[in-house]
Amino acid sequence: MKRILVLFLFGFLNMFFSIHVWAQTQKALDLEKTCFEMLGQFKGASNKELLGRACARVTVLDQCQSVNKVPLFHFQKEGYLKIPKRILVFSLIHGDEIGPGSVGRYWIENLERISPRNTWRVIPILNPDGLALKTRTNLNQIDLNRNFPTKDWSDSAQLYWKKTNMNPRRFPGKAAGSEPEVVCALSHIQDFSPDFVVSIHTPLHVLDFDGPQIRPPKYDYLPWKSLGHFPGSLGRYLWFERETPVLTMELKQELPQKFDTFEKLQDVIGTLVKFETGVHAKQKHLNEISSTQ
Repeated sequence: MKRILVLFLFGFLNMFFSIHVWAQTQKALDLEKTCFEMLGQFKGASNKELLGRACARVTVLDQCQSVNKVPLFHFQKEGYLKIPKRILVFSLIHGDEIGPGSVGRYWIENLERISPRNTWRVIPILNPDGLALKTRTNLNQIDLNRNFPTKDWSDSAQLYWKKTNMNPRRFPGKAAGSEPEVVCALSHIQDFSPDFVVSIHTPLHVLDFDGPQIRPPKYDYLPWKSLGHFPGSLGRYLWFERETPVLTMELKQELPQKFDTFEKLQDVIGTLVKFETGVHAKQKHLNEISSTQ
């Protein structure tokens, strides 16, 4: 009887393990399919083979899903440098800015193809519900780029919104960090500890750098121009409060037929992150010396 019980227990555990493995495999396949279908919808240059390989490697942090329970997946590629910089990319924070989805996909495909100097993590669609609805805001009608928990959020976010004609496209929400998509972004910031963050938008046609005062690298496709920052914005949350530089890419409304200009921008970012982190570290060291004298 005891032997039968042991065999039954062993069989049950083996069946449970098999079901668990099947469920995990099915979940991974579902995520791969979701990635391929969602990224495949964007216009512009795409390599389906590279996209398929990349989507087979995407994953999801525990807290990363939209209001409508869509997984907010990410792709990561390790850098070959001995101490690589860590670059975090957020695309499609605003659901009606479609171009960033094309660039996010292209960068993922390019990273799958090459061996990069730095370690990249790309979240290609942070606001899938807004994308489905073709709205700037998420499903709760909140502008995610006004919902980050900046120190001045409680005092200034809604006040600033009211002073700017209460535009519903820029509603910051009723509480800082209230939206699951923002919770996901914050989880990535904590989990990945980026040295540099890129946020891709349209259509203002500029590169807006929130970081130390440096001479930006030459890049002909987009001019460098500061646009400022706002209560609840990613730039204020990361650079002005935590000294993590943020490059906001404001693309043209119409993307170029060839995307090699965005491959060049990846290289520019690799150069920029190396240069600015060196300048930043030197300035921080000088500030520390000054404060002790």
